[in-house]
Amino acid sequence: MAAAHNFGGLLAARFFLGVFEASVAPSFVAITQMWWRRREQTLRISYWYAMNGFTNMFGSLITYGLGHISSPLKEYQIIFMFFGIITVVFSAVMFLYMPDSPVEAKFLNDHDKLIAIERLRMNQQGVMSREWRWDHLKESLLDIKTWFWFALVFSISIPSGGISTFGPLIVKSFGFDSFQTILFNIPFGFVQLVSTVGGSWIATKIHKKGPVIAGLCIPPIAGCVMLMVLPTAGQQAARLTGYYLISVYPGITPLIYSWSAANTAGDTKRKCTSAFLFVGQSVGNVIGPLLYKPAEAPRYTRGLTSNLALYCVIVVLVAATSLYLAFLNRSHSRRRVAMGKSAVILDTSLYSAVEAEKMQRDQAAAAAGRQAGEEGHEMAAAGEENAQEDVGARAFDNLTDLENEEFVFVF
Repeated sequence: MAAAHNFGGLLAARFFLGVFEASVAPSFVAITQMWWRRREQTLRISYWYAMNGFTNMFGSLITYGLGHISSPLKEYQIIFMFFGIITVVFSAVMFLYMPDSPVEAKFLNDHDKLIAIERLRMNQQGVMSREWRWDHLKESLLDIKTWFWFALVFSISIPSGGISTFGPLIVKSFGFDSFQTILFNIPFGFVQLVSTVGGSWIATKIHKKGPVIAGLCIPPIAGCVMLMVLPTAGQQAARLTGYYLISVYPGITPLIYSWSAANTAGDTKRKCTSAFLFVGQSVGNVIGPLLYKPAEAPRYTRGLTSNLALYCVIVVLVAATSLYLAFLNRSHSRRRVAMGKSAVILDTSLYSAVEAEKMQRDQAAAAAGRQAGEEGHEMAAAGEENAQEDVGARAFDNLTDLENEEFVFVF
């Protein structure tokens, strides 16, 4: 992009930048699924996604400094060259040291590789396979969940695409110059980082993502209302507050990533569902900036109104998705009973090792008391233990979440 000198050149460079960036986030989601249990995935996804906020904070400072360098080069050329070189250097590090899967990790011995795989058993999501399954693709297309994820990420990506593009112009319309606008994006990045990691931390603690996503919609709704109703003159502090409230929205996207990832099994189905998810994100990012017209500055009424409506739509979609996941859990429970299995499965992938061990003891004790009474206590406890040991026997069989009756959907 540093070589571009006109609109056509910048457009072509941006096109290829998008082409090469398209695989980054889906690959990171896939890597997270390969290495971590479902309980761990939410925070891990938030950590790498939160780097967007980190970049907005420190990248703004670096950009401010680079923009003041006296050079024959234009400011944008210096900025693109600086960050471009960093990206190229780090890509070499990723290529050399990032293994394709735990089994192929050179820094693990054979015993460690077995541990890395075995700890994922209760995810019930299979393991990485290079086999393409057309039936998985078909199921992904026909699965209602896929379209819920698509709708959710599409709905949040429209505000995201608009604010990320026009956010600096909104701040500039408050009366700041270009370089001051860069500095005022530092708090935006800080709020983004806190909402991303904080929201995922809460979701991990309560073992639910839907309520957290709905809760994270509240500050952006308030921020949109403030920017729409506050006077454009003499209210810089209040309007900046509204803008920073909107900046909570980035915490929603990684939760949708992890929500989808935690509720999809089967290697090919995971890949296809992830692809549909990011298609929805890309389409939303294309539409978002089109809702903000320079002629509507400084109010940007159409853009803010549409964003406000979409945050409300997300809350409705979260409720619908949660209800559907509850229906799927009940359906799987009925299937297990029909097969002579326990109706309730203890999903240890959602808990820490200490929590899971305690829950297993409590479950075994409760089952023993119900089934055996005093005389058959030991026999029932042993039976319950054996039943729990059988759970996950087909976890690595590359079954989809709908095929595997032992798969537990998370809200």
